[in-house]
Amino acid sequence: MENINTFPELFPRLETQRLFLENFNTHVAEEFYRIRSNETFMLYMGTYPMSMVKEAEDHIQMLLDTYERKEGIAWKVVEKETLQLIGYIGFFDLDGHHARAEIGFGIALEHQRKGYGAEALKAAINFCFEELGLHSLMAEIDPRNTACIKLVEKCGFVREGLFKENFYFDGKFLDSAYYCILHQTP
Repeated sequence: MENINTFPELFPRLETQRLFLENFNTHVAEEFYRIRSNETFMLYMGTYPMSMVKEAEDHIQMLLDTYERKEGIAWKVVEKETLQLIGYIGFFDLDGHHARAEIGFGIALEHQRKGYGAEALKAAINFCFEELGLHSLMAEIDPRNTACIKLVEKCGFVREGLFKENFYFDGKFLDSAYYCILHQTP
């Protein structure tokens, strides 16, 4: 991790105008399951919808372990007004030498198209660049997911490439679009 700032010892809690980005815990497993078990929500995720709460608990534990190993940070996205879990965002595959990571996120269907995704994404980008000292963030997106593409482009990501049939899921090979944002220093 020689080219980034020190990885935070205490989990960073972020706050935006309408959201809290907080550490996950297994107490929100049922809410997380509700989001990740929805077939429409999972359509472009490259993994099957969750079929039981235990999968959500295991996934949350994996996210917590990733932080403990200093390989990434995953936040639950909580709406301030209701204190309801409405999604998640985080970065992973942290490469300290090259000062880069991959970012991923999801906002529950009923909370999409309200600006929450952009609000959470901008907060996470700012943390990665200003606090952690990363130079670049990458997002791998199913090119059919036009809403996600519009969101990352709105937040400053640029398409860097399309990998044809590089991902195998559900009996077929799928394309992956790669988007990147660089830290722009004044």
